[in-house]
Amino acid sequence: MVPVSDLAFHQRLARVMEHIGGEGFWPALSAFLRHGVGFDSWVAMIFRAAQSPQVLYEGDSDQVEDVLFTEYVRSFYSLDPFYLFSQGAFTPGLYRLDEVAAEHFRKTEYYQRYFALNVFEDEVQFMLPMAPHGVLTLSLGSKLRFTDAEVGLLCLYAPWLLPMMRVASVLQISSAGVAPNQGVSLEEQLRCGFPQLTDREVQTAMLLLAGHSSKAIATRLAISPETVKVHRRNLYEKLQVSSQAEIFALFMPRE
Repeated sequence: MVPVSDLAFHQRLARVMEHIGGEGFWPALSAFLRHGVGFDSWVAMIFRAAQSPQVLYEGDSDQVEDVLFTEYVRSFYSLDPFYLFSQGAFTPGLYRLDEVAAEHFRKTEYYQRYFALNVFEDEVQFMLPMAPHGVLTLSLGSKLRFTDAEVGLLCLYAPWLLPMMRVASVLQISSAGVAPNQGVSLEEQLRCGFPQLTDREVQTAMLLLAGHSSKAIATRLAISPETVKVHRRNLYEKLQVSSQAEIFALFMPRE
């Protein structure tokens, strides 16, 4: 005899599948996941190289978070650890924030002024490369750190959940088309708004804003730590700032 709990599980899953291709898919999937995992915010997106993310559905937000999320889609996405991770080679699956973030991410202004207010304490994402569109992601944000049991459950879901997400997103894109680029990334703003910056100085600025140490920047750019210090000093002098916090402040919307 099939346990009653198993029947309830399959009933909830059937409700999700009923909505594939419709507007109710992502909310139905969110409701399904909440039976086993606690989270406080969620959003389904497609990360696109050097472009604003295509938002498929944003859930559980309020007015303050909506304003912050608009800024994220416009330009701050280029500092998102998951976005940066998505631009390299990776295996489809579930990823935790601590797996993809830079070592000093939680000390950055991006974390303090956006992430902690909009995503909260912890985040996990289902991530699936979906050429030619980009990387499909479903982000779950929580005010508390996700437990190992919750992450384990989501990992068990991933093999069948990711294909379902792919089908739903392809149908959604086919019916709605590809959203245009909605903003300019921070890197583009640094290059265009501050033309005196060299390529290395722009690269250094972006890595600083993402939370990388001078040693990590040196490794990523294949240069010496001393050269990083030179780029950092020149960057600060040209922008007339003294910290990564002040660099980030240059791009905050004016009230």
